Amino acid sequence: MKGYRRVSTGGRGYKRASRETSEIPQQKDLLTGRFRIVKTDESELRSLHIPLVSMLRWAIRPDVIYRHCPNGEHRDPRTAAKLKAMGVLAGSADLEFFWNDGQLRMMFLELKLPGRKCTDVQNAFACSVRRIGAAYHVATTIDDALNLIGECGLFKANVTVGGRRW
Repeated sequence: MKGYRRVSTGGRGYKRASRETSEIPQQKDLLTGRFRIVKTDESELRSLHIPLVSMLRWAIRPDVIYRHCPNGEHRDPRTAAKLKAMGVLAGSADLEFFWNDGQLRMMFLELKLPGRKCTDVQNAFACSVRRIGAAYHVATTIDDALNLIGECGLFKANVTVGGRRW
């Protein structure tokens, strides 16, 4: 059968494995219902997110609230529809920062792998954020992200992050 691969059953011959158990990352097209191979760079992007957030845990001021918005993960159509109905906003930035220095401040930080560009939906989100007066930045390296966060004054006093004292 097309679309299936043979998997050993441990001495009892072979069986067909569905696409969901395939090791090749695939995504089901919602219009045609066919599966297509998709390029995934989630592990590369995680290598940017996780070290950055681990540095933030010890370096950021205690009055700063920050969070990751997990919109980019692959989801099955039912879960995606449920989350959309619950208010998930496409194009949201990866990290959001909120603090008060006499007035409420917000910064949205999109993390991109080098050479990648923001999608049209992400650009629309950036325009909306800037229109309400919040900062929106795109970083392609951990150092870029640390510099952007530090320039907003979000690190604790006299802490050295990324080789720079803030």
